[in-house]
Amino acid sequence: TTTTTTTTTTRATMLCAARTWVRATMRTAPRLSSRVPGGNATSSLTRGGDRASAHVASLRRRVAPMCASSAAPGASSTSPPAAGAGPYPPLRVTAKGRVVALGDVHGDIGQARRALTIAGVLGEDGDAVNPTWIGGDTVVVQVGDVLDRGDDEIAILILLQKLHKAAQADGGAVYILNGNHEVLNVSGDFRYVTQGAFQESTRFGEHLVNLFGDAFRDAFGGNEEDPRKKQVKARVGLFSPGGPLAQQLAMNSTVLIVNDTVFAHGGLMPRHVEFGLEKLNNAVADWMRGAEISSEEDRTALGMAIGSVKDSVVWNRTFGQENFMSQGDRDRACETLGKTLDAIDGAKRLVVGHTPQLGGCNAECDGRIWRIDVGMSFGVVGADPEVIEIVGDEVRVLTSRVPAGAGSAGAVSKL
Repeated sequence: TTTTTTTTTTRATMLCAARTWVRATMRTAPRLSSRVPGGNATSSLTRGGDRASAHVASLRRRVAPMCASSAAPGASSTSPPAAGAGPYPPLRVTAKGRVVALGDVHGDIGQARRALTIAGVLGEDGDAVNPTWIGGDTVVVQVGDVLDRGDDEIAILILLQKLHKAAQADGGAVYILNGNHEVLNVSGDFRYVTQGAFQESTRFGEHLVNLFGDAFRDAFGGNEEDPRKKQVKARVGLFSPGGPLAQQLAMNSTVLIVNDTVFAHGGLMPRHVEFGLEKLNNAVADWMRGAEISSEEDRTALGMAIGSVKDSVVWNRTFGQENFMSQGDRDRACETLGKTLDAIDGAKRLVVGHTPQLGGCNAECDGRIWRIDVGMSFGVVGADPEVIEIVGDEVRVLTSRVPAGAGSAGAVSKL
């Protein structure tokens, strides 16, 4: 196995190369899903702040001696990565076949698997360790909020990454967006983390220690005797900027354009497009990687992407209301949406999650906005999973009653 055959030199190299490290970790991760009943954690221990930053700094110091021999001449092995160094997630991709989108899954792997099955991309003959991709050249977009409110967050990240790897062999792909709950966790705000998810973080931290050695034992809480402190410390080590799972999230887009469809967790405003969507993606990636955000442009980009609860990309609810209060509110929202899409070359529609839709996936503004967070996680409302399928100019809602390949009968189609 990887654990027994990786040499000390290889471990050091992997620890110093974040992308290789995280991908190897995900690839060899065992089944982590283990449902443990428990409510949301609200203890002050779960609020990261300065404690999180100090913890990650400690993690870097422990790894520094292992990285010294591979550092570039004159470089400081304890320095954070420089903003602008990349690699960065994509802004535009092309899909040759279907495009399928699913909303917020919030740590519920059972519902996530049901949604992927409805979408026609997850086979029934696989298991949690070796899922079967049956989607061919389909491109799947999950619009963010994998984290919080459920116990199996990391297991879902692993599932989606394994499906992405299998999909690539067939010309397809699986993309995950960053949502506001990914931002909360990287910020050290764990108020929506369940007890089961804390325990999953602890198990994953232990897996990293087994895979890469004892240098990370303390960083992931391995030396803590108090179970609660151990769980929180593991979570901080994994998700704080520069931590292994934060770096994994840094590889995900905040805004993604697939053919003529724009995807964002909360919403997009004209000022986001005018400023530059790629700048927003890159700023979030740099922040999650642990880079210092020092330039005024990068700070502005980060604020537009994740900062303001009112109108940043991950928090915006301008288009998410299932029922507008008045026709005037609807008209103003549709006008803003039109200006946003008209400013993006070739864009016909925007797809968002973030705001649960009690009536299921639905469209507004003549089909230019699709809202697909149906609250499927049992940490939200436990609604029946629904996804949307885009083929050419047609958009359909797929459900357990009308899954992929069932024809158009019973499906909703609005252009």
